[in-house]
Amino acid sequence: MRKEQARTLLQELNLLREQVINDGDFLYARWEKDIERADFRASAKNLAHYMALRRHDIRELQWKLIPLGLSSLGRLEARVMPTIDSVVASCTGIAFNNEDTVAYPPFEDFTKGEAVLDHNSEVALGPEPDNRYTRIMVTLPTEAARDPHIVHDLVARGMGIARINCSHDNEEAWAQMITHVREASRQLGKPCLVSMEVPGPKVRIDRVLSQMRKARVMAEDRVFLTAGRAIRLPRGIQVAISCSMADIIAFVEIGEQVIFDDGHIETVAEEVLEDGVILKVTRVVKENGVLLRPEKGINFPGIDYRIPLLSERDEEIMDFVCQHTDIIGCSFVRDEEIMDFVCQHTDIIGCSFVRDSEDIHLLRDAINNRLVMPDSKPVMIKIETLESMRQLPDILVAIAGHVPTAVMIARGDLAVEVGYARLSEYQEEILWICEAAHVPVIWATQVVENLVKTGIPTRADFSDVTLAAKSECLMLNKGPHINEAVAFCDDILAKFEHHVYKKTAILRKLSVAEELFENK
Repeated sequence: MRKEQARTLLQELNLLREQVINDGDFLYARWEKDIERADFRASAKNLAHYMALRRHDIRELQWKLIPLGLSSLGRLEARVMPTIDSVVASCTGIAFNNEDTVAYPPFEDFTKGEAVLDHNSEVALGPEPDNRYTRIMVTLPTEAARDPHIVHDLVARGMGIARINCSHDNEEAWAQMITHVREASRQLGKPCLVSMEVPGPKVRIDRVLSQMRKARVMAEDRVFLTAGRAIRLPRGIQVAISCSMADIIAFVEIGEQVIFDDGHIETVAEEVLEDGVILKVTRVVKENGVLLRPEKGINFPGIDYRIPLLSERDEEIMDFVCQHTDIIGCSFVRDEEIMDFVCQHTDIIGCSFVRDSEDIHLLRDAINNRLVMPDSKPVMIKIETLESMRQLPDILVAIAGHVPTAVMIARGDLAVEVGYARLSEYQEEILWICEAAHVPVIWATQVVENLVKTGIPTRADFSDVTLAAKSECLMLNKGPHINEAVAFCDDILAKFEHHVYKKTAILRKLSVAEELFENK
């Protein structure tokens, strides 16, 4: 019976293996010509095989493998073909009683993927801390430019990457922050890299026109989103708004979503006019409605639109950053000036609002024009839109094929695009795909937010840190209790790494189990 089961299963496995190899090799052939880094070729091929595998629903196959003592293929991200080949070999041995003569993949093939990921993480994010796997990145407050003790304390408590958000402050303040980071790192003998994130254009409400004293909207209301310079109220519409980047509105079609204020107002396009779109409000977070205000963000989930990635101000900042920082982050890049600063000062280059491989090529050109040695600084890609999520494998190959890369999961922006119900699913998918590409991940947005703001951790804060332990780095935003938050995360991460690595549970001895046998 067992042999018959194994033989039937072996047929399924061999068919799956053949499909994964054929489809994976086809995908890799499409990517190969764009890969310049020789040490990324094996990672790209592993990613191609992983994406080929994930075309299939193998849940039934997984449950058939487990009773035979075989791997369920549920933890193969970093080593796709070695895992499949090993399962095929074991299944062959069971089916034909020839375990001793079956050829297994070399043992080194099973550890190579993790070793490559560890190496890539160190290159992109700095060395792994002595007491934990996951690094800690902290967004520096404005005060860090004036007070070196703030930075010194953060480094002492466990900050391994200092993040500077170039949406705030100026070149003088950024330079002071970098000086304080370098000095604290030297004094404490603890490495701490600098990441600078270029702000880029923000799609926001520009102006609001309303027949009411306050532009409060409720479900079923209509709002006119105008693309024109002059704002008007169409017949029957009580609220009209203009957009900071009006060109986007031309891409909105009937039935597509437009979301305001980080998800507080959800709308759908109901009618397209010559100078804008009439939106129907489908959901608001408060029963008595939500105010539409200037400067509130606008999201267009699922809408394929093009806007310039680099403005003059972004370019200027990039000049600075590329010379002085370790990690460059380009968040929806807009200003050329920012690009100038970033490329001079940062250690890691971070790029946000990247939608596809075409954007990657544009950003690489902008960065390499400012570096003495092209592709000499790691790049951090921020995944914050549905489009970038869908294009993630191509994006990874386009950038990691040339330069060491890290990926930041911008969970707040992504949640607005995909909805909170699907966020947990998407953030896991990003972790899996990046592990298959041997690319490190930064877990970001509102991590231990309550602790940072109030000094009191919630149950959700504890859970969030344990989830972040599956990534190579977590990011904390600034707040009045950021020092306590860094120490809190350092402690939790150090303990939790003894229990889990990625999707693998690590079974150390449990004291509660030991106590049961004390009197044996």
